[in-house]
Amino acid sequence: MINEKNYKLCDNINSIQLKVIDYGHARTGCEWVGSIVTPPYARLYYIVGGDPYIIESGKRIPLLVGHCYLMPTGYSFRHACVTSMEQLYFHINLADSSGADLLRSCHGLMEYEPGGGSISRLIGLASRDDLYSGLMLRQEIYNSLLTLVGKYGVKLESMCYSNCVLLAIEYIRSHLSLQLGISELAANSFVSESTLSKKFKAEVGMTIGSYIDDAIIFEAEQLLCKTDLTVLQISERFGFCDQFYFSRRFKAKYGETPQKYRKNRPI
Repeated sequence: MINEKNYKLCDNINSIQLKVIDYGHARTGCEWVGSIVTPPYARLYYIVGGDPYIIESGKRIPLLVGHCYLMPTGYSFRHACVTSMEQLYFHINLADSSGADLLRSCHGLMEYEPGGGSISRLIGLASRDDLYSGLMLRQEIYNSLLTLVGKYGVKLESMCYSNCVLLAIEYIRSHLSLQLGISELAANSFVSESTLSKKFKAEVGMTIGSYIDDAIIFEAEQLLCKTDLTVLQISERFGFCDQFYFSRRFKAKYGETPQKYRKNRPI
């Protein structure tokens, strides 16, 4: 008997997490106009009706009815429609065990036409809240992502981090605060501050401070969209000295103040 095993494949599969951050079935008129600035998650748009379009680098790109579009994490664009827009949308993260974005190698808009009543099936699944429908919906999203990855030749790679970096990332996630410092992280990771700083920058591609800043602003954006917490309460939760400093940091990332961002919550 020949029994071939590939434990790395098992590890890769088991480490991948598809997180649906937000979704909706949006119908609107020509008031659907705005800007998306360096979002911390990818967007999947399934166009149901209307005549929507986006503008990226000065180029107007129509979003065709019956097509699926992926806007990768960090992809900035303006959006509008001529008369109306109807779409099913999902805000997603596809990440490995460290939280690294597996779609990070996507650098532009990706599109395909699902066909076969896929969008109608998605709408039906998204309208129910039972576990079976949720799992089927997840499968449909995976199918769209893999179709796009295959069509555009995107190479998905899971990052291999050293143990101390993984420990630091896990600690940051569970103790997210502006006051979190390198000494606390190094002590929890059982290495020196200099070793952790060097390894983190080399493996993650950014400093520990930048990683913490990005994580805080991302969580703050989620709280703005999904809760009734005031801007002051959100800023205090993450250790900002005052809400005005938090607002400046938020605007630097998203191009709008927290209050305006919440009011004009982007689809």
